[in-house]
Amino acid sequence: MVLPDTLQLLDEGYSGATLVRPALERLRDVIAAGAIDCLYVHSPDRLARTYAYQVLLGDECQRMGVEVVFVNREVGRSPDDALLLQVPGMRAEYERAKIVERHRRGK
Repeated sequence: MVLPDTLQLLDEGYSGATLVRPALERLRDVIAAGAIDCLYVHSPDRLARTYAYQVLLGDECQRMGVEVVFVNREVGRSPDDALLLQVPGMRAEYERAKIVERHRRGK
């Protein structure tokens, strides 16, 4: 698989609440092929809106030897850094649930 120096994958119109997204599937294929060694993501909630999915994708990248770098903040290896990564992911999941609830009430 030949890739450009920079590969940009966007899931426009697809919810980050699911793992079934065309660009995410392509990214996972590229990672499985060993074609990249570093993945830049704006923030954890751009990778997935559900915290469990963020952990799953992060673990998958780590197993394949891909470093995940969040552009909006540096993540270290300490337990404190792990906690600071979890909080925004859980907040994003909470916010999404509240939006769904408000939308349902509005209908």
